[in-house]
Amino acid sequence: MRAFTISAFLLILLAAATGCRAVRSLDEVDARVQDRLRAASELEFGDLPPERAALDVYQRFAAAGDEPVQVDLQSALLLAARHSRSYQTSRETLYRSALALLQTSHQWDTSVANSLRSTLGRDFGAEETTLSGDAGLTLGQRFLSGANLTTRLAFDSIRYLAGDRRVDLGTLASASLVQPLLAGRGPDLARESLTQAERNLVYALRTFVRQRKSLLIDVANGYYGVLSAQDAMEIARQNHETLRSSRERSEAMAEAGRVPQFQVDQARQQELAAHASLVNRQEAFQTARDNLKRLLGLPLDANLEVDRADLQRLVDAALPEPPMTLDEAREQALARRLDQATRHDQLEDARRATRIAADALRARLDLVLSGSARSPRDSRLRGIAWDDGALAVGLDAELPLDKTDQYIAYQRARIDEQRQERAVDEGADDITANLRSVWRGLAAARQNIGIQQVSLQLAEQRIGNTELLFEAGRINIRELLDAQNDLIGARNQYIAAIVDYRMNWLRLLYQLEDLPTDPDTLWSPALGDSQPATP
Repeated sequence: MRAFTISAFLLILLAAATGCRAVRSLDEVDARVQDRLRAASELEFGDLPPERAALDVYQRFAAAGDEPVQVDLQSALLLAARHSRSYQTSRETLYRSALALLQTSHQWDTSVANSLRSTLGRDFGAEETTLSGDAGLTLGQRFLSGANLTTRLAFDSIRYLAGDRRVDLGTLASASLVQPLLAGRGPDLARESLTQAERNLVYALRTFVRQRKSLLIDVANGYYGVLSAQDAMEIARQNHETLRSSRERSEAMAEAGRVPQFQVDQARQQELAAHASLVNRQEAFQTARDNLKRLLGLPLDANLEVDRADLQRLVDAALPEPPMTLDEAREQALARRLDQATRHDQLEDARRATRIAADALRARLDLVLSGSARSPRDSRLRGIAWDDGALAVGLDAELPLDKTDQYIAYQRARIDEQRQERAVDEGADDITANLRSVWRGLAAARQNIGIQQVSLQLAEQRIGNTELLFEAGRINIRELLDAQNDLIGARNQYIAAIVDYRMNWLRLLYQLEDLPTDPDTLWSPALGDSQPATP
């Protein structure tokens, strides 16, 4: 029983040591994952800063009580980079792709497997107690030729604790090599899983970069949406105050007999309409702000305040223009778009899969080499008697008599290849269509800005003239109220046209794959200057 206690104690120590090793190895796994990501990023994007996909534990944004969270566009993007749920999911997806590559590449390392077993038995018929144990160590190695090498070293023993106290010890060494000669032979087929895992990481990296740029546009759109809604709400509030003053003034003028009563009623109706408009604008502002909070990963009860100066800076900034024609922009988009590059690479994957499926239709013929040797079984451990070992050479063949499953797989691979060819063409059409849409939207927004600018100038001139004419009693109050409403509409439409142009400009850069973003802050040079970066 003492031997059994010692064996159990050793097994417990082994289990504890294995557990500690697993915990310590998590840092090693993360370091190797980051190395894979860095290598893929540098290969894909050259000298640009490598992508980082840290597997951070998601943490909610901690608002400091009721204190307002004051943000400008830059800090809003930084909040999104740290707390956006969708962005965290994108990072994890990229990280998982690197993990998959690490796992697949590990299959090409020398694999090590071990086993330990101990059994305590009691034979009541012979009144014997035995303690048996065995251990084994297996090494495996894959080769680019398609060969697989497996070696094993085993040890087993039986110790009698009662009755016959003989000890039976022995060791065994064996090795086998399987080399395909027909189907499955060659590096392209042997490392296909590793090749696909490497390419999948590149695809995930491209998708992550595109998602980051898309998030930048969504945050900018949501941020300017809050600014526009807040500006429209303030204009509606000013309009309500102005119309209330106009109604009070018309009532005073009616008491003096200068205006008829129906004009006072018109002023009251306009004031009520302005109040209803203000309520709607307040609701629109709250909705836009809640949408931005969700996008940034902030709690909905957070008191978010945006920098209203950003809207004025946007209005004062010069409008950028594409330094190329639409045809030149299309050529650049088709040549540089990361998603289109992925479609072309996936077409190569489909063609490679077709070749592999065709190889499986051939006959299988494997060369098998094996050898083994063992030690003499004795009461003490002896060395392996290599002279008494055995060697064998053979062929393992399978004729292509029934390849129904393989022909089905081959036909599916051909269909997948044709589908991917259509996906490449469809992707090019989608890029062209989206680019044309953004291009037209940019041109329409520029024209609309010019129109709304003139309309705003006319509305400002008109309101000044109508106020003088109304004071002089030459026009009724309805014309004054109409002029005020037109001024409010002209201001809102002018701001909306500028925001629309800026967002179309960012979408154009996104379509051209020319919207660089910082991996940590999501900031882009296209947002920081009065004249955004041109493609």
